[in-house]
Amino acid sequence: MAEPDRDADRTDSGSQDIIDDALRMVDSLQRRLLVAGVRRGATAASAPPRKGDVWEEALKYEQPQPQPSPLEELMGIARKKGPEVAGHLGRAGIAVVGAVGETLGVVERALERRTPDPEQYSSRRSETEQGSVEAPREISGGGGH
Repeated sequence: MAEPDRDADRTDSGSQDIIDDALRMVDSLQRRLLVAGVRRGATAASAPPRKGDVWEEALKYEQPQPQPSPLEELMGIARKKGPEVAGHLGRAGIAVVGAVGETLGVVERALERRTPDPEQYSSRRSETEQGSVEAPREISGGGGH
């Protein structure tokens, strides 16, 4: 009966060894991750590079800045205002086309009202030729001669 106890001891110590090895591996992994995180965090959390002292900044603003050439200024204006101007011109063009269309519609209706029907024109002509309708008199703008 002593032998089964030996087997039990071997399985207990064998499983204990596996657990100890696993714990050591987890501990080692945690340490490595912690060290890697600290390294990354230290570089990420470090202060930004120094820009200069107050006098350096003040002198920088006091020094005259180079003036851009007139061509560069014009190109900058065109870049900034060009899309806005193009939009206005597009809307104005649409408004002009609409106004011209409406104007042509009015002119066309006026011409349709003014132009007599060919049938009416031929019947009036025959009446004036027969003498039943008097021809219109000319109106003079002058005195009463």
